[in-house]
Amino acid sequence: MQIAAAAKARHSANRTGKKKVGRCVLAEKPRIVAPFQVTSLRVREIERVITSRFGVVLPETDDADIFIQAAAYGLNAHCHRNGLDLDPVLAGWCSRWAPWALQRAGTILRPILNMLVGRKYDMKADDVARHLLISMWERSALELRTIGAHDIPIKTRKGIAKSVKRSNDRVRQSAKRRARGVQPRESWLAANSLSKARPWDAENISRAQWYRRQRETAPSLLGISTKGDTLVSSVGLGAALVIVAHPSMSLPFLQSRIGAASANVDAEQCDVEEVLCQMGVAS
Repeated sequence: MQIAAAAKARHSANRTGKKKVGRCVLAEKPRIVAPFQVTSLRVREIERVITSRFGVVLPETDDADIFIQAAAYGLNAHCHRNGLDLDPVLAGWCSRWAPWALQRAGTILRPILNMLVGRKYDMKADDVARHLLISMWERSALELRTIGAHDIPIKTRKGIAKSVKRSNDRVRQSAKRRARGVQPRESWLAANSLSKARPWDAENISRAQWYRRQRETAPSLLGISTKGDTLVSSVGLGAALVIVAHPSMSLPFLQSRIGAASANVDAEQCDVEEVLCQMGVAS
């Protein structure tokens, strides 16, 4: 059976939420995105625990009602937030996960509903974990976010999460550096480290003597001026005193400043030489 082109167009418009004429979109239905609710995620995670432990249906055991009770707390908070009635919502959840509980509603569901009268909020994460005996290993394996762990306190879990995040961030940043072509530090040191190359062995001198020669042959930066109005005074201890001439500064003022700086440098040099003499080292 062939479907007419107009019927196909109507079907496509209803499916996509767009009203079209050919390829021209005349109108589009707004997409309604439901807000995130942690209570819904809590119920989904309880269902994930049930599936992991028992399969597709919660078995009829003596302690099966604790799972129904934990789910009822989350469903109750969800119903209070959205203005729904808990009785049919809990019955619908049990019809999927614990159909045998509907036949014993008076002894299983009714006490739970009576206990939740007047309560608006869900159980705390660690309370659910103690209720269902969820360990840290099971929490990590099932990737639970709204349920705690009965064997590890929350402070320790936060420390573990912080350590894992720091490790993941380190790996991600390292991958970004490798993508930019940045060389790892170990390989760079292996290729460029002087301690590995040992150039002083080729010159048959000591390591300290080789470094001293490098300092002696390196060009000095003292006396180099890049501006015409800058005076560079070569002073001791490897320091350079730079004084910028300004119209408001008189010559005697500049001379006094240079003299004071030179006196301070000379005093420091004398102190250094005195200490070296006391240590028995020639300057």
